[in-house]
Amino acid sequence: MKLLIVVLVHLLAASSLAQSTTPDAGSLSGLRSKDSQVRKEAADKLGSTRARGAVRALVETLSDKEPIVREAAAFALGQISDPAATGLLIPLLADSNSEVRSSAAFALGMIGDRKALDALSYALGDSNSEVRSSATFALGLMQDEAAVDEIIEALDDSSFDVRYDAVWALGRIGDPDAEDHLRGSLVTLDLLKIDDAWREAYRQAVQNSLESLKNEAHAATPSGGRPRRATGVVSENRYESPTRPIGVRQLTRPALTEGAMRTKVSPPVKLRVLVGADGRAVRAYVTRRSGYGLERRAVEAVLQYRFDPELQGGLPQTSWLDMEVKF
Repeated sequence: MKLLIVVLVHLLAASSLAQSTTPDAGSLSGLRSKDSQVRKEAADKLGSTRARGAVRALVETLSDKEPIVREAAAFALGQISDPAATGLLIPLLADSNSEVRSSAAFALGMIGDRKALDALSYALGDSNSEVRSSATFALGLMQDEAAVDEIIEALDDSSFDVRYDAVWALGRIGDPDAEDHLRGSLVTLDLLKIDDAWREAYRQAVQNSLESLKNEAHAATPSGGRPRRATGVVSENRYESPTRPIGVRQLTRPALTEGAMRTKVSPPVKLRVLVGADGRAVRAYVTRRSGYGLERRAVEAVLQYRFDPELQGGLPQTSWLDMEVKF
């Protein structure tokens, strides 16, 4: 499996909201089309542009008779990330269509409203593995410490996707109680008949999460030594006042989802990533979907990247970056 990262377009100013307020009139009109495919595409476009002014129209679309439209509307609301949509997305976790339930869980994680935690916890028991994966991802993205025990149980799930996302989520939450379970999951992984590429990706995911746990523990424990600066800014020649764009210092290789592996299709995912002055990805939004759950994999991977932050006048900046993740 090969991963290519292509940095696209240009960096946006740190002060930019990277989100439009006025939705495209054509897309709003498209939501009212008699053609369900047109309604779906309109919802996708409103989500990719993060059109905050379209929240009400998208919320109304959550009750569309066609599952593909409800799914697209739920996903779009997750990208816009307005907490006002939380209460209307939660009922979709009980939708008759599993793709709708999965996108609703993903969207609730992107919004990050903690009122959804109990509902997402319940979704961990969904009969569909894609829904369980999305719920696990959402709880990890929201760093819900109360979900650690449930996510640890997911390390023994019958689905590789759920196990992989559980590993990522435990690293994201950073609870030291998860360390032994993460190591033990490498043993139980051998009970699954999976592709060697998946096996290697899983081992790397465990290693990444263990590193996250180690970093969390180190940050929480006083070193007892002399104080040190937390960033590498001091190593720059500050008298030169250098200016540079964002650079990707360290990549994380994600695994293909089960759906992508079955279909032998792995289209790229485009993301807009907010990179902090410390070189870590703060948030990631999907600007072009690919399906098969690969959006989840792309976000998971990018949130583990390490960047060289943009410098302006020798000072690190918080900036937006457009990226394309190819599997």
